[in-house]
Amino acid sequence: MDTIHNSKEAVQLVYSVLSDLDHEEAWVIFLTTCNRVIAKEMLSKGTLTHTAIDSRTILRQALLHNAAAIILCHNHPSGNENPSRADIGLTDNLRKACRLMDISLLDHIIVGDGAYFSFSDEQTIRI
Repeated sequence: MDTIHNSKEAVQLVYSVLSDLDHEEAWVIFLTTCNRVIAKEMLSKGTLTHTAIDSRTILRQALLHNAAAIILCHNHPSGNENPSRADIGLTDNLRKACRLMDISLLDHIIVGDGAYFSFSDEQTIRI
């Protein structure tokens, strides 16, 4: 079982799945209190510019897995790993929802063309 210590290790779990896609996909990594990976699951499959990411669905799955923490990951087929305004808003809303359920949102990672953006690393918003 893998243990996640940083964003680079989280990216290694999803990079092969998310890189080189011609559409957006969102995946969630579910973790124990010690950041051991319980599961990783595709949350949604979208279009060239968008995929639906629903906080309720993420939290339901986290509770079903008895996860203490999660990492949200998605790709940008454009290759630009920088977050959009929608990505920033989503991350803030998900952080608040997770807090209510006593689940830690450790990171939101966006995979681009050979690079990635980590909200946690960049401290774009406080996770």
